[in-house]
Amino acid sequence: MISLSEILLPEHINLQLDALDQTTAVEELLFPLRGDIRIGNWDTLRASILERAAPAVSTDDGFGIVIAHGRTNAVNSLVMSAGRSPNGFPSPDIQGSVRLVFVVGIPTALNQEYLRVVGTIARLCGKPETLQKLLHAPSARSFLDLLLSWENKL
Repeated sequence: MISLSEILLPEHINLQLDALDQTTAVEELLFPLRGDIRIGNWDTLRASILERAAPAVSTDDGFGIVIAHGRTNAVNSLVMSAGRSPNGFPSPDIQGSVRLVFVVGIPTALNQEYLRVVGTIARLCGKPETLQKLLHAPSARSFLDLLLSWENKL
């Protein structure tokens, strides 16, 4: 089983997204992945993620999360970035504003791991206590540490 610590690196976490919409937020999170050695073809990864219209999902707190993902052979292992929008941005999918965005690149062959990773993120962000801590994490490292500590409890 692959841990989030192997997929999400602190340098791929942006706690100050400038985006005012979902597409721009996803693009903002894709950019730091450009030089990652796990990605064979960044343009193909980008296209596979952007071609899927990942819906925003509302949490119990009224905030939204987006998990944009693409399954492609452009990556040779799972790769992820995460971002937090300080003020949030609107989405037609929910009444509240989107505050957290995750971008995941999945090799085509890793179907089970893909489902586990996306499910883990959804479950973690669906818990009000967890969501509030992620929304107030002071640094990328603390954001990641929170995710990792909760992942181990699932």
